[in-house]
Amino acid sequence: MREKFTILIADDDLDDHDLMRRGLSECKVRVDIVPVYDGIQVMDYLLRRHKFKNVESLPDLILLDLNMPLMDGFSTLKEIKKYPHLQPIPIYVITTSRNMDDMDKALNLGAYGFYSKGSKSKDIVDIMRSVCQECFEEKPAL
Repeated sequence: MREKFTILIADDDLDDHDLMRRGLSECKVRVDIVPVYDGIQVMDYLLRRHKFKNVESLPDLILLDLNMPLMDGFSTLKEIKKYPHLQPIPIYVITTSRNMDDMDKALNLGAYGFYSKGSKSKDIVDIMRSVCQECFEEKPAL
């Protein structure tokens, strides 16, 4: 198993960034977290443009909010899927939306998972634990 993983968090809410960091800090693997605040920054990071031109590698995981300024999560998903070299990156939507149509749309656009943030900070921390287990921790052999 690798020693460290890079996670790109795309969310315009600074409090949610902090809560996601807290949940990810409990992972059994080390993670580097890269914060961005809108879909344009996601694409700049992934395509190594502008202030991200010196990025050395793609993230191992993207955590994507749907409601962001400049380019929302749905548009960001569509844009990512236009690039074959970006398609293998797992993307989990972490959003306040509880709308089943939003979930279906995100999954149809290529998201690996869809989580509603809930109203309590504990909800986001719990979601991060689940995502970390699903993505990075070895499953016991049966």
